[in-house]
Amino acid sequence: MRLFLALILALAALPAQAGWRDEVLYFVMLDRFASGDPANDRDVDRANPLAFQGGDLAGLTAQLPEIAGLGATAIWITPLALQIDHPIDAEGRAFYPHHGYWAEDFTRIDPRFGSEAQLKTLVDQAHALGLKVVLDVVYNHVGYGAGWTRNRPEWLRQGDQCGTDDVTRCLSGLPDIRTELPAVREALFDAQLGLAERTGLDGFRLDTVKHVSHDFWAEHAARVRARLGPDFLLLGEVWDADKYLARPYLDSGEMDALFDFGFRDHTLKFLTGVENATRYGRYLNKRHALKRGFLAPFLSNHDMPMMLAMLRGDTDRLLLGMTLLFTVEGMPVIPYGEAVGRRGGPWPDNRGVMPWGARAIQPGAGLARDRALRRQVQALIALRRALPELRGPQLEVLAARGGLLIYRRGPDLLVVLNRGPESQPVALTEGRWEVLWSSGGAPGDPVSAAILRRTP
Repeated sequence: MRLFLALILALAALPAQAGWRDEVLYFVMLDRFASGDPANDRDVDRANPLAFQGGDLAGLTAQLPEIAGLGATAIWITPLALQIDHPIDAEGRAFYPHHGYWAEDFTRIDPRFGSEAQLKTLVDQAHALGLKVVLDVVYNHVGYGAGWTRNRPEWLRQGDQCGTDDVTRCLSGLPDIRTELPAVREALFDAQLGLAERTGLDGFRLDTVKHVSHDFWAEHAARVRARLGPDFLLLGEVWDADKYLARPYLDSGEMDALFDFGFRDHTLKFLTGVENATRYGRYLNKRHALKRGFLAPFLSNHDMPMMLAMLRGDTDRLLLGMTLLFTVEGMPVIPYGEAVGRRGGPWPDNRGVMPWGARAIQPGAGLARDRALRRQVQALIALRRALPELRGPQLEVLAARGGLLIYRRGPDLLVVLNRGPESQPVALTEGRWEVLWSSGGAPGDPVSAAILRRTP
C-alpha cells in the first residue's frame, strides 16, 4: 500500500506524457458532471433524466482536481455548440439536447454550458494541472428543426432526400449535413478549428465518423495539421471499430486513433464467462496490430449501459476489467463516475449524473461514491504511468485456461487475472516476483487480479 501511495503522490505532479497513446483520457458529459454557475440553469429539471441537469464549464473547471487526482492526463468533453432551444418528445417525456449533439449554431457556445471565455479558462487551468482537453465535435448532422433547415436547406439532406448508405442516411431522422459541398466544409472548419485556435484545445473527438466521407476526413486532417499543428489529436468514433475497421482511417492519416469497441466487446464477454481465457488471450495477442495510429480501449461509454451495470454491480469483476484496461496498449478511456462505482443501466440511466457523495456539488450531491474502488483505480493508473512496459506494444499470453489469464508485459512484468469462481494455482518461475498491485487476495484467488514484477 505504501508503494501505491508513493506512486500516486509522485505522479500527481507530473505533466502528461508526450505521446497521445500514453495518455489516460477521462470522459465528461458536461451537463451530468458539476454545476458551477446556477445562473445558467435554464431547462434544468432534475426529476426528468432527459432534461438538463445543470453541469457546466464553470463546474468542470472547479472540479478539475477530481480528475487530475485520479491520475488522468486528458479530458474529453461533450459538444458545446449552441443547441436547439426546444425538446423533442421521447415516449411522452420532454427530451432536451443536454448531451450537446443537436446543434443549432456551430459558431456559438450554448449558454446553458457556459461561454467561450469559460472554455478558455477551463483549458488554461487544465493545462496548469497537466491535463490536455479534447472537445467532442459533430460534422454529420444538426439538431431537429435547427435554423439551417430553414435558412440553409441546400446544405442539408432531409425527409425524402435522405439516402440509405452510411454517408447519406439521416441518423435518427436528424437533418444530415451535405459535407461534400465546399461552402459547407468552409463553414464547419472555420467554426470548429477557429474555436480550437482561440481557446487552446488539444484535440477533437470526432462523432459518427463512418457517416461522413473519407475525402472530408482527409481534407479535415490536412486543415487541422496546417492550423493546429501535428500534435493535435483526431480521435474518431466508428461504431464497432477494431483493428480491421480502424485501418482505413489510421493508415490514411485521416485519424490518429479510434475507439476500440472490439476491446469492450471481448472484455465484457470474458468477464461474464461468454468467452473463456483461451479465446480472450488469442484476441489480446493480436488486438493492436496496426501500422499507424492506435486504438483507445474502454469499458463503458455514454451510448451503452455501463460495464458495472452489465456485471450486475459486481465491483470485484469490474476491477478485473479495469486491470485489463490499464495494462494494454493504446490510450485508455474512463468515463465520469466509473472509478467511483456509477452504475448506469440502459438509456437514459447510462447518462446519469456524477456521484459526489457528501460533497455539496450539484447535480449529484448525496449520491454514493465507492471510495475504495477509486483508490484501486488510482493505483492502477499510477502504475501505468510509472511503468512504460504497461503502455508498450510487447504483450505475450503465457497461460490461459478456464478463467485464468496470465500475460507478460515486457521482460519483467506479469498481469494475472482469475475470473473465478475457483482458485487457480499460479506457478511462477525464472526468479522472484513481487506484487505491485492486487485487487484483493493472492494471485489466482477467485475473482482476483494482480500485477507482478520480477525482482533482482
